[in-house]
Amino acid sequence: MSALPSSGAISLNDIRAEFVGGSDSIDLQSLYKGSAGGNAIVRSKASNNSGTDLAPNIPASGAITFSNFYGSERAFAYVYSSSQTDQSAATVFGDDYAGNYKKRVTVNNGVTLSVSAVLDSALDYPSNGGGDLELINNGTINAVGSKGVDNNTSTTIVVTGNGTFTAGTRAEFVSALQSDGSVQINYFGGFGGASGSDIHHSDYGGSGFNSKLTRSGNTFTLSWTYNEMDYSNAGAGSLDISSMFPLSGSSFDYTNTSSLDQNSQVGAYSRDVRDIGIGKKVVSGTMYYWFGSNNKPTNMDVANNRYIMPGYTQTTLTTSNSQRSSVLQDANGTRREGNFDTSGFSGTDN
Repeated sequence: MSALPSSGAISLNDIRAEFVGGSDSIDLQSLYKGSAGGNAIVRSKASNNSGTDLAPNIPASGAITFSNFYGSERAFAYVYSSSQTDQSAATVFGDDYAGNYKKRVTVNNGVTLSVSAVLDSALDYPSNGGGDLELINNGTINAVGSKGVDNNTSTTIVVTGNGTFTAGTRAEFVSALQSDGSVQINYFGGFGGASGSDIHHSDYGGSGFNSKLTRSGNTFTLSWTYNEMDYSNAGAGSLDISSMFPLSGSSFDYTNTSSLDQNSQVGAYSRDVRDIGIGKKVVSGTMYYWFGSNNKPTNMDVANNRYIMPGYTQTTLTTSNSQRSSVLQDANGTRREGNFDTSGFSGTDN
């Protein structure tokens, strides 16, 4: 039911249809505004309800007339007029969220609700929501690879408007690293020392230029079984690189977009040293990882897009020589989760 007329003829039947429903007889005295959180047909707004009372002129006592009901609706409404992140209808409507009273959220044109926290929602409806729930989206609700609107209630949210729901994508670990597991990491570099630059893990054959990246809990470790320096095998070794993988809980923290290097010397023999460099950096909105190794002093330098053996040579960091696909994948977000009626929505799902 939409709001009652704001002028002109208005009947008791109109008022009953909006505020009571059914066909039982009513009188205006039964429609005095009750206290917040009570069981009155018309209720006052809770002090922590940030919404608007759509029946503001109905009195709690004294004279009550048909004109008090002009333009009124049995509902609380909240309008987003500026862009926000990680919103909750329960926070917006406070103590009134659980009550059997209509709640309407409107996202204005030009306004975006989006996600900034890992695996959060642009707009969340917790499970205890009561009454009819309406969402008018004339702006944009962007899941940013997570969740757009997350309806955990048992009520179907009625969606109207002409805005946009965007699913988006997020960076997530490849399946082997979402819990305990391991992947092969291939290096670039290998500019050479006194001998060949070979370093490898026996899980991937008897030669090569690689290591094994293992996740155990929230610890990430590179390991190898062969490490050539100055014509000799220095043997197995490992390196903790957990700081290169920001986490939120156990998930990859895709909101952490900082660039980072880790340069480590993991061995020395005679004329050679074994250096390993790891870098991460966002390029055109996507997080990339690079892994380099050499048996002479060498540094990963993502700020200058290079893996450099000072005074001799360097490799330029590009998306093509990254190892992103070994550690990360794109995960799609969801525009809406839960029960929705979008038959009246004339906007766009992206």
